[in-house]
Amino acid sequence: MGEESVVVSASSRQPVRVILDTDLGSDCDDAGALAVLHVLANAGEAEILACIYSSGINPYGPGCIAAINAWYGRPGIPIGAAVASDLGDPRNDFLEVIATNTALYGHNVVTRDDVPELVTVYRRTLAAAPEDSVQIVSIGHTKGLYDLLHSPADEISPVPGLELVRCKVKTWVAMGGTFPGEKEPGWNFGQNGAARYSRRLVRDWPTPIVFSGYEIGAAILTGRSLQATPTRNPVREAYRLWANALVHNRPSWDQTAVLYAVRGLGNYWIMRRGQCDFDETGRTEWRDDPQGPHAFLVEKMLPAALAEIIEDLMARVPAR
Repeated sequence: MGEESVVVSASSRQPVRVILDTDLGSDCDDAGALAVLHVLANAGEAEILACIYSSGINPYGPGCIAAINAWYGRPGIPIGAAVASDLGDPRNDFLEVIATNTALYGHNVVTRDDVPELVTVYRRTLAAAPEDSVQIVSIGHTKGLYDLLHSPADEISPVPGLELVRCKVKTWVAMGGTFPGEKEPGWNFGQNGAARYSRRLVRDWPTPIVFSGYEIGAAILTGRSLQATPTRNPVREAYRLWANALVHNRPSWDQTAVLYAVRGLGNYWIMRRGQCDFDETGRTEWRDDPQGPHAFLVEKMLPAALAEIIEDLMARVPAR
């Protein structure tokens, strides 16, 4: 997981295989991150294997994901969803509006009832992938990954979740935490019911983990570039309906995780290696260790310059 292994031009390597795990709806930057991932896939830099909706409290997340996937010409991407629960953020500024407008966006998924449970999609996707080939990018809650890791052998794969992850996942790229430490529990690991899963998940996870902390995306403000895209763009609509981030911008927490997972450090960041743990509240605790299994991103490129790169990616309209 050294820096030398990630500074590689996109043209010289195979597309990065990505599973995106999101709590889309609790913010609009998830929609921006999915847009960035699709554009990188259009450029041959990424392959989107599946999308996972990790919030159990809102049924319309899968429908909004499906609308965005259809907009970018990939309506067949498998989607898995958390079962109904109180985990997640009930905020619903744009999910239902986008998910239910199938006539405009051309998708055929509206709620979680229209897609398989997320562990099924995780296991099916990983079982079909080559060894050590998948980047899991989580920009939402931790319960979906926790359930995957502790899933039993089944008809999909003869090995339990821990071994399936160990064999097929190259890196878990996690948006969450504040580094090198935080005073209060963060959103993805410590709030909305996630804290009770985060500590054990990180301790038991068998592959390297790279964290894109809250501090990385907070200063990278994006969204206004979407004004130039068609009004039928569901990502544009998500930003418009989220406190009018289409005009006021929004931090790019989730986009940074996607960008790192596909392009690596590049000229964007440097990496600090060590061991990350979480207390019982989901608050990050960090210990430096040059040989540690974890790392977090540290700013290298100025936030305004990186914002221009992300804005450009988000605003690219798919070819029709």
